[in-house]
Amino acid sequence: MNEFNIRKYQNENSTMVDGSDSLANLRHLTISFYHVPSKRSVSFKAFITAFNESYNSNFTPHEAFGRTDPIYQYKNTTRKITLAFKVPAASESEAFENLGRISALEQMLYPSYSELDSATTLTQAPLIRIKMMNMLSKPSFSPPSEEQLDADQRNVLYNSYKTDSDPKQGLLGIIDNFIVNHNLEGDDGVFFKRREEEDPETGRLVAKAVPNTILPKLIDVNLSFSPIHEQTLGWKDGDSMQSLFPYGVVTDDTMPKLLSAITAPGAAKKFQKERIQQTMENLKANNIKMQQELNLRRVRAAQRDSDRATVEPLLNKVSLALEGVGTEEFEGSEQFIKDMD
Repeated sequence: MNEFNIRKYQNENSTMVDGSDSLANLRHLTISFYHVPSKRSVSFKAFITAFNESYNSNFTPHEAFGRTDPIYQYKNTTRKITLAFKVPAASESEAFENLGRISALEQMLYPSYSELDSATTLTQAPLIRIKMMNMLSKPSFSPPSEEQLDADQRNVLYNSYKTDSDPKQGLLGIIDNFIVNHNLEGDDGVFFKRREEEDPETGRLVAKAVPNTILPKLIDVNLSFSPIHEQTLGWKDGDSMQSLFPYGVVTDDTMPKLLSAITAPGAAKKFQKERIQQTMENLKANNIKMQQELNLRRVRAAQRDSDRATVEPLLNKVSLALEGVGTEEFEGSEQFIKDMD
């Protein structure tokens, strides 16, 4: 559910085009949610209406006799994120898919269970990674080459600033409040779902309304998110312990410290290993996506020909597309990473 096409579930002969599909597919202007327990993700076009971060430093005051001000004992600093975005539909097909994307995200708010001695036992909490371009992301740093260091450093830092669109690179945390407004009473209204049926008189396909079924044209999502930071945040010996926090921006003030960290014993090897692992994961994801798209195209073709005998096994292939695809191609790379340890 990470590709956008407003004609996906409609007749492929439709000529409708939406420019927001290109912004999402090519420029990756999306909001992604990655469900850690199931390793599944869902994305939305970035029609953002609100994005706020709040930081609260918590102190416990202790009053002392004869002292004007209390003594403040530091406890912690908490971070809270609120995000609101709209999910519009330019067609019935997109409205149908939007409803499916919202459903997938709502399912991610519940925990994971397993069967133990004929009893259903809770095994994992619903941890989520949110990836919203460079604003909500796991900070990362790609060190410049020696040639780049010899050039204008500030220009290099600016040109190299970017983030990966992979949902697994999102900020880890929990969604502690989630509100969905389907705007059924608003001016946008709904689509009354239709389906194509053959006219018994003319033999042509005509669109007829499906009873008791509606598709919202505009869905509003509001959520609050509590991050779980994967590194210790603070200061040590006068330097920030995480100079990339929170947006991954490297300036000429933080560059020397980052370079010294990369050149520390074992740091370069660790960085190289992480980059190779990330490249492998991206290649696997692309391979899986291509296999799924190919199978879905075959299913649609088979459906048009009413070949049910072909449709059923192809659907099974789609459901198993995530299992074992592309593993042979990467066995050598995985062994290379093991050898680096």
